[in-house]
Amino acid sequence: MTRLFEVTKRDDAARLGKLGWRGRALATPHSLESKEDLELLKESTIHRAEIDVAIVAAQEGTGTERIDADVVILAGAARFQEDPRGLTKALLGARKLANPDSALYVPALATPTNVSLLVYAGVDLFDSIIAEVKAREGYFLDADGERRFDEVSHRPCFCGVCNGANITELSFEHKVALASDHNKKALKEELNKVAEHIERGTLRELVEGRCRAAPALTALLRLLDNEYEYFERRSPIVRTATLLACSQESLNRPEIRRFGERVIERLRRRDGVLLLLPCSARKPYSRSRSHRIILAQLGELRQHLNEAIITSPVGVVPRSLEIMYPASNYDIPVTGTWTCDEREWVTACLTQYLSANTFESVIAHVSGPYRQICESTVEQLGINVVYTVDDDNVLSSASLQRLRAVAHELVDACSPARRDLRFDYMQDLADFQFGPRASEAIFPEIPKIGGLFPTYYASDRGRRIATITGSYQTLALTIEGARRYLPASGGKYCVQIDDFEPKGTVFAIGALKADPGIRPFDEVVVVNDRFIAVGRALMSGWEMQASKRGGAVVIRHVESR
Repeated sequence: MTRLFEVTKRDDAARLGKLGWRGRALATPHSLESKEDLELLKESTIHRAEIDVAIVAAQEGTGTERIDADVVILAGAARFQEDPRGLTKALLGARKLANPDSALYVPALATPTNVSLLVYAGVDLFDSIIAEVKAREGYFLDADGERRFDEVSHRPCFCGVCNGANITELSFEHKVALASDHNKKALKEELNKVAEHIERGTLRELVEGRCRAAPALTALLRLLDNEYEYFERRSPIVRTATLLACSQESLNRPEIRRFGERVIERLRRRDGVLLLLPCSARKPYSRSRSHRIILAQLGELRQHLNEAIITSPVGVVPRSLEIMYPASNYDIPVTGTWTCDEREWVTACLTQYLSANTFESVIAHVSGPYRQICESTVEQLGINVVYTVDDDNVLSSASLQRLRAVAHELVDACSPARRDLRFDYMQDLADFQFGPRASEAIFPEIPKIGGLFPTYYASDRGRRIATITGSYQTLALTIEGARRYLPASGGKYCVQIDDFEPKGTVFAIGALKADPGIRPFDEVVVVNDRFIAVGRALMSGWEMQASKRGGAVVIRHVESR
C-alpha cells in the first residue's frame, strides 16, 4: 500500500500531489536534481530503505496486476524521445499499471519543451539529466525549444541565471556551466507554470500551445488524443475555467466527445418541431443579445418547440444543456470561416442528433457556414428542413418575421404538447448526469419549479428534490432526491462507504465500493446501512476503489436512513 504519496488536485490525467521525501512534503510535479535524491531512489529499489519503489520497463507497457508502490519508475522511456508512438504506449502503459496513488517517475526525458505534455499524460516526477546533457552538447533550452551556443548572438536570456550575460566572451566550459544552470532553471519554471495550470484546470490550453514547438510533440498530443478511454475516465465532468478551442487538437478534447455522446445516448427522445440556431459569443446562449432577440420574437411558441444550437467545437447543444460544461464555458477564434475538421465534426454531431430523434419538422434559422452544415446533413439524411433566413442576417426584421410565421404554422400542424422550459433543464440535466431515464425516478411527477434562470429548484409538497447549482450549473440532489433516485440507480453514481457517518470529506480508504462511471466533480449518492448522503466526487469512481489515500467525496447533506 502506498504510504508517502497523495494526489491533491487533478486535471485530466495530470495531478498535483505531495510525496513524503526525506522528512519533508515534496510538491509534485517535481524535478529531482540532487545526487542524494537520485541515490535514495536507487537504494530504495534494492532495499526499500525509506520509500517503496517499483520499476517497470518501457517496452512492456502491458500487464494486469496493478503495481502498488510510492514511486513507480518507467525505465528506458528516454529512447522514445523522438518516437511519439512508442512514447505514448510506454507512458500510458506505465500509468495504467501503476496504482492511482503512486507517483510515476520517468528518468532522463524531461525538457522545458516537453514536460507539460508528460505531466498531461500522467507523469509526476522528473529529473534534470537531459538539461545537463544538452548543456554539455552546447544547447540552451527553454519552453520554445533548443538553441545552439553559436545560434545565440550575444545574450541567451535575462533569467536570474543568465542575467543578460554576453556569452560570446565566455569559454566553452563557462558556456556549458551557464547553460546547465539555465536549463535546469527553465525546467523548474516550466514545472511551476504547469502546476499553476493544473490548479486552474487549464493545463490542456498550455499543452496545445507547447506542442507547436516541434512536430514530434504535436504528434505526441495527437496520439494521446486517440486514447479517449484513458483520458475520459480521468476527465472532470465540469470546470470553472473557460475551454479555449484555439487549435485543431481542441476538437479532440475528451469532454467535447463525451458531451456529444451523452446528448445522443442519455437524453429523452424528442419529437415535434425542432428549431436549429447558431451559437453566440456569450454563454449561456439565452443571455446573448442575438438569442434574446430571437426568443422574444418566438414568445409563447417556445413552449412547443425543441431548440438546439449548432456550434464548434461542442457540436449540437440542446437548449436544456446550454448551462452544462463545456457548452456553458468555451471560447473559439471567430473568423467567419470554419475549417474542414470543424465542419466534419459538427456535421457528424448534427447527423447523429437528427437520426436519434423523431422530429416531425425542422426549422433552421441559420446562415453562412451554419446553413452549409445543415444542407450537408439534410442531403445525407434525406429530410426536409425549412430555412427562415434569406438575407444572411438572422436578426433582420424579415428573417425574424418569417421565423415566427413558419414556427406558428408547423406547431399548428403537429400540435406538440406545451412544456415547462424550466423543467426541461432539470430533466435533461438529470439524464445527462445520472444516465438515461434517471429523471423519471427523480421526478415521477411534474414538481413545482422555482428560482431564476439558471439556478432553478424542484420541490414536491414542500420538500426540495434538486437544485441547479450556481457554481458548476449541475443538478444537485437533496436527500429527498437521493432517496428517489437510489432504488432505480442500479449503483450508478453511488459510493458505498464503511460503517461511519459521512461528514466533511469522505476519503478513498473509507470507500468500499464506487461506480466506476463516476468522474471528478460528479454529483454522487453516498450510502451505508445507517446513513445516506449526497455530495460531489473529487476523483473518479474506479480511482476511489484503487486508492488508499486522498479525498474521494465532499459531503453536502447527510441523514439517517
